[in-house]
Amino acid sequence: MSKKIKGIEQIEEGGKNEKGVQVDKLWKLSFENEEIPRILDKTQLQELAQSGTSPPKSIFSVTRWGSTFSPTLTDKTFYWWIIVYDDRNHTVLLPNEFYDLLYEGHRKEEPEKEEITGGRGDISKAVSGVMNPPRITTEKEHQEIKDLRKQLDADEAFRIGLHLNDDEKQEEEI
Repeated sequence: MSKKIKGIEQIEEGGKNEKGVQVDKLWKLSFENEEIPRILDKTQLQELAQSGTSPPKSIFSVTRWGSTFSPTLTDKTFYWWIIVYDDRNHTVLLPNEFYDLLYEGHRKEEPEKEEITGGRGDISKAVSGVMNPPRITTEKEHQEIKDLRKQLDADEAFRIGLHLNDDEKQEEEI
């Protein structure tokens, strides 16, 4: 399950993203109860926001805006997140609302795991395929099929939906 985001720090000087590509801006996401932050580039941030949008809409851009008030009031900068959609509509989100949007997007991105319960508890889909191998036709069944095909007329078999292989037709003609 995804963890809640407690803060996002914008890295203005950029750097290399998770794939090793140099980008102009990065964002460092800090999570609750986790010391290691995750670093995302603009594309990854946009994809998470788009996944969390409900109803689904394509996002054109995601931007962080800051406002600094005069020193007499406070010298603190307040941030907002602006999301512009492909249809040119936009929305302004406070940081916590944006964090919730990213959290929802990350939660939706995680693949849903199909749980199979076996005699000894939950088992994965991969293991269940190994435990229940596909059925293989036995030699006796192959012989029964061959005998049945020899008994049928090729035209009659075709009419009822049974198709004889070309090599079997040649054996009958000989």
